[in-house]
Amino acid sequence: MRLFNLPSALLALLALTDVSTATHTSNWAVLVSTSRFWFNYRHLANTLSLYRTVKRLGIPDSQIILMLPDDMACNPRNSFPGSVFNDKSRQLDLYDNTGWAEDMAGMGGIEVDYRGNEVTVENFIRLLTDRWPATHPTSKRLMTDDRSNILIYMTGHGGNEFLKFQDSEEISSFDLADAFEQMWEKKRYHELLFMIDTCQANTMYTAFYTPNIIATGSSAKDQSSYSHHADQDVGVAVIDRWTYYNLEFLETRLNSTSADVRLGELFDFYTFERVHSDAGVRYDLFPGGEQAARDRRVLDFFGSVQDVEVDSAKGGSLGDWKSDLEALRAIYQRQQAEFEEAYPIEREQEAEATIRTAKEDGRVTLDMAQAGGDWIKKLIGLGSLVSLGAAWLASNALRRHCAHLKIIRNLIRHRDRDRGTLELRKEAPPITKHTIIPTRFKHHRETQID
Repeated sequence: MRLFNLPSALLALLALTDVSTATHTSNWAVLVSTSRFWFNYRHLANTLSLYRTVKRLGIPDSQIILMLPDDMACNPRNSFPGSVFNDKSRQLDLYDNTGWAEDMAGMGGIEVDYRGNEVTVENFIRLLTDRWPATHPTSKRLMTDDRSNILIYMTGHGGNEFLKFQDSEEISSFDLADAFEQMWEKKRYHELLFMIDTCQANTMYTAFYTPNIIATGSSAKDQSSYSHHADQDVGVAVIDRWTYYNLEFLETRLNSTSADVRLGELFDFYTFERVHSDAGVRYDLFPGGEQAARDRRVLDFFGSVQDVEVDSAKGGSLGDWKSDLEALRAIYQRQQAEFEEAYPIEREQEAEATIRTAKEDGRVTLDMAQAGGDWIKKLIGLGSLVSLGAAWLASNALRRHCAHLKIIRNLIRHRDRDRGTLELRKEAPPITKHTIIPTRFKHHRETQID
């Protein structure tokens, strides 16, 4: 047979192919609620609301770290056991959103990675810096690299440059700054979006000094972060204002994973009329400054990407690709010439003509020996089946015969036993009034027979 020509389209495609590098290849989210106790219901609802949004936009549970210090769904005060809501209409159960709508079918419930006493400052810092013992589960680690975009969302009670964890310890803005610096030195992120909803939230990112970070908060120094509304049946506030309007923007503007919405549009949505405080954004740590940060797509942090990065061993250029293609073309031509020399076209044509003539003359026939062998195998198989059937019938007949013999033998045994009983009765002496009959006493006495 003859070799096919190398497709010219493939050569053209390879010649035009250049090394492309994706900006980032994975998305991760770290969502942290730092408050426990029933009256902090809204902080858990804030976190679960963001969890539901990033999951809807494509980030899988395997790339979401969820930290919840309390279980409001199972709190005895909860009028709706097993449920958490972020709106007084209670149309969406944040704690288990299985099948709540067609577009969420199969999304499943929540997967909490750190709960209760596991939500501590130490564990949070270890999570960011990946300073865990070897036995720590992979599912509870932030497995990022220098091509990972990370969204970090925190909510709770805070103050000037600190955020409380479970009302027992605090994390400062300097702790966060040092943790982010370690992440950058260890190449654990490509770009990072830090969001925090607490009182005086903007003071939590003033100490940051690591590049490629965009930071935003709900309130300026000496300002409080307010709740949006309460549910009278639940008895407490169900969501904070800043988080509420973040969700409103994300749920109304990002209807699909291909929505082209920019971070600048999201930040402009934080007006004082909506939030009732001065929300802030820090751009100076991001390459390109404010304009570059505002031009970033929202889905670069809230969604998921599945880009393919084409890597080159030595960063080859377009000229290197062309030289490789020329070498490939030369090899192909040399092999084709050698093949044609070893198998001339004339011989191929003669062989094809011979086969065609043989078919026309009827010399290409079925191998009868093989066909006969197949019939012999079939006959042997049929004989085996007949033999097995006969053996089975014979065994059944023998079994029935043995059963009949056993029945006859039992009848004969019963008949003989009955005859022996009658003969014994005939030979037994008659009982008189002077007959001595043994009793249950040790001696014998005469018994009068009435």
